[in-house]
Amino acid sequence: MLIAITAQENSLQSEIDPRFGRAAYYMIVNTETDEVIVHNNSDGISASNGAGTGAAQILSEYGVKALYTGSVGPKAADVLNQAKIPYYENNTGTVQGVLDQLKGGTDSQNTVADNSVPAGGQTITNENSAVAPQCAGALPGTGQGQGIGKGRGQGMGKGMGSGRGTGGGQGRGGCRR
Repeated sequence: MLIAITAQENSLQSEIDPRFGRAAYYMIVNTETDEVIVHNNSDGISASNGAGTGAAQILSEYGVKALYTGSVGPKAADVLNQAKIPYYENNTGTVQGVLDQLKGGTDSQNTVADNSVPAGGQTITNENSAVAPQCAGALPGTGQGQGIGKGRGQGMGKGMGSGRGTGGGQGRGGCRR
């Protein structure tokens, strides 16, 4: 199975890059043969926008079946969900540490999970994008998001607007769907 791990450097001893879309490298590893493909993400680093969605598309083209990283933005999460690529956030330590832990080794510096069970400190994400796991006690699509502001502009006009934007927020909090 192909997995991707974000890396700060072109090495298995590299620290995990906490940014998904603007990670310096993607270490794409075949977990059955230990073959490693290094994808230099210089285009993503310098992108003015869309770095995360572009990165998700690249991983999909490689045929990646799981992603280990620090953090995934909401737009990139949507693309990963559409591509049915589970992603595991809040990973720390080295790329090799993630691989060791996935193979049953013990490296306490990393907080990663195997491909089916999240471990301590790791954010539950979209392991099955059709039915995403939820935070304990949360209902899908809940959230206040009312955003009722006073909107009192300081312009020269007399209009003392009382803007009442009703945000209709997604209520995502720490869980990503």
